[in-house]
Amino acid sequence: MIKTIQSQRANSGNELYDLLGKITCIIPVEDGDPYEASFLQGFAPSLMHNVGIVRLINTLPSDIWELTPEGQKIRLPRRMSGQASVIWRGQSPRALKKMVTPPLLPFTILFLGREHKIETYRDWIDAHSFPLTVVAEEGGTITYEDFSLEKLREAFLNICDSLVGQIKPDALETAREHLRNWCEPEERDLGYKVGGHNAVAPNLMSLYVAGFRDTTSGSFTKIGGGIAPYVETIVQTTRSVLAERERIGERAANQYFRRPPSVSLFAPSIYPHFYETSLANSPFTPEEKKIFLAVRRMLQRQDGYGFNTSNPTQVKALLGGADGHKPTPHSIILERSAELHLATQCVGTLSASEVSAVIRLPNAVNRTSGQVRQFAQHYHATRTTERKRREAFRKVQSAVTASVPVEFFEFIEGADDGLRLITDAHLEWMNIRGLPLCVQKDITRVPVTPGNLFVEQVLPKEYLHLTTSDFEEILILSALNEDDPISEFFDIALAGFKPHFRDKIRVRTERIRNEADLVAALNSYNGSMVIFDGHGGHAKDKPAGLQLLEESIDIWQLQSKRPRVPPVVVLSACDTHAADRNHATTANGFLAIGARTVLGSVFPIDARDAASFVARLLYRIAEFVPASHKMFNQSLNWMEIMGGMIRMQLLTDFCRRMESKGLIDHKTYEAIHLAGNMAINAGDDWPYETVVTELSKHGVDEKRAWHELRSAVANSTAISYLPMGCPETIIVHPDEGFRDEAQAEMDADR
Repeated sequence: MIKTIQSQRANSGNELYDLLGKITCIIPVEDGDPYEASFLQGFAPSLMHNVGIVRLINTLPSDIWELTPEGQKIRLPRRMSGQASVIWRGQSPRALKKMVTPPLLPFTILFLGREHKIETYRDWIDAHSFPLTVVAEEGGTITYEDFSLEKLREAFLNICDSLVGQIKPDALETAREHLRNWCEPEERDLGYKVGGHNAVAPNLMSLYVAGFRDTTSGSFTKIGGGIAPYVETIVQTTRSVLAERERIGERAANQYFRRPPSVSLFAPSIYPHFYETSLANSPFTPEEKKIFLAVRRMLQRQDGYGFNTSNPTQVKALLGGADGHKPTPHSIILERSAELHLATQCVGTLSASEVSAVIRLPNAVNRTSGQVRQFAQHYHATRTTERKRREAFRKVQSAVTASVPVEFFEFIEGADDGLRLITDAHLEWMNIRGLPLCVQKDITRVPVTPGNLFVEQVLPKEYLHLTTSDFEEILILSALNEDDPISEFFDIALAGFKPHFRDKIRVRTERIRNEADLVAALNSYNGSMVIFDGHGGHAKDKPAGLQLLEESIDIWQLQSKRPRVPPVVVLSACDTHAADRNHATTANGFLAIGARTVLGSVFPIDARDAASFVARLLYRIAEFVPASHKMFNQSLNWMEIMGGMIRMQLLTDFCRRMESKGLIDHKTYEAIHLAGNMAINAGDDWPYETVVTELSKHGVDEKRAWHELRSAVANSTAISYLPMGCPETIIVHPDEGFRDEAQAEMDADR
């Protein structure tokens, strides 16, 4: 719900505010520096140690209204619409102490782990104008041993009493009424139990929110049967989560509050450089080195959900200890276990917030990196042919597709709200009904390395509610010299489409010489989308670079500058999230400095196609989005907008290919393009099947059409563009009326 904060004056002259009932949780992170992060995936160690706190937070209500009888009736629809997310953040002590929570946001909970000393935060806690709720081993408002919803309610009621004279009386009374009416959700029986395991923990969190309790029967024990027992349990719990979503169904409010993806594919990963680290100058003894290498080989060769050992050295590496001693796993195994527990619980926060399904993938998906690297090298080659590229893409696509258990495909094909890919693997290329996932479904990629960025990106976010007028000014950061052969392509493309958007969108271009120019341009811009036009690159084992007019810069280095980054960043440059390079990509860098979503590129992109893509994107924002609002009477999220753009790119590339080969004439080209346009923009489940059917009506052999379409895919920028971050949390509404109408729909749902 979109809230407006209002104030009034008390008789004393003090300003009285409304009260926001949102519950926000904070975990101090005293070791967030990248150099202190875990070795394999890059998490703050303290978060790994405090994973139990995250697990507890995932069970809490999202606001003080959710556990009232009225709130429980629409708890699931609100969560499925992104309106009632569980919000927690890891904060450094320095950042935490810079700002005291205002009284209009009093239901903030500070969770302190065993290593946190409450004295470190005492001055900050006491600086609040209300008794901040602190959960700690000792010295806080509530201890972990005594923690319960009843104790939390008592603490919140105490806060309400302390806010007299700061908050409007009617708002305080409403808050008290909500808290007094809290009741435990009715417990439901799932009808089966599963063994507890990271592979199903996020799904169990979703089911917990839906009221299902007592869903596990101890730990998962079928660890010797390959991936089949894991897959069976994942399928079973996924089906239960999706059944709950089906039971709730679409609500009228979803016209405005678009639902996030119903399914996420999750594949935790390890830094690639871990497998390449040399031990030549390490302080290890020969025996320690032998054990370390055995551990690394086990991790590298893992293709399922657990480890397989094939010799005594690997057994010792996995379990540790000597004969007659209690087994103690190797430190690398312990660290990896802690990383996986934290990653799983963070994804659990997301699934609980959305009542969505999480399909944990086997590690085989990460082992496709070799094929991806080969295809990337082929793509970068100066001498190649369309046929060779098609064959190379077929191989990498087959490898990626084969790494995903076939039992999961029904959920992927049925994901009508799009898919979130929480992975570093190139799952967007997997074969779905003959074409890559990225052109069949709306998708976004959330990177899993580095771990701290993953935590920041995967945790739920408050939705950004924009209107089409928020895109009235678009900032283009131009970093091409005037004598660069591709420098004119943007101007040509924009000039061609300008008649279609000039009355609605103003393009502002800034020439960017250096880092100072970039920061200044970003800070001077208050709009919603920035586009970078220039060269990108990513050398092996180095951070990615953006080439400005006078220097190349690493976007990650701007974190300390804290520039004002708009929610949408489009990188019209090569290799901004290169397929065969490390995690320090330009796209990840923009996410790290504050972008909500970034369109990156995994390969070099043709400059003409890239310029045309940007011009068509502006046209889509100016014309298609408002038309869609009117035609379908609904808002759009950015994932839907960008997904349609990528499908349209492939449609154009395909139709041009068919015409250039003489398989269709220009009149047929226009007819087929129009039919494809209508299928894509009207929400056809499988628009390219519609396109092929239309071609067959015009005399084109269906098998030949599919052959040419797959060839077009392998040579299209559609497989290079990669939407990243959280585009589903950006909702673009009509300029007029949606706030009043959305409120009315919300009231109707209640």
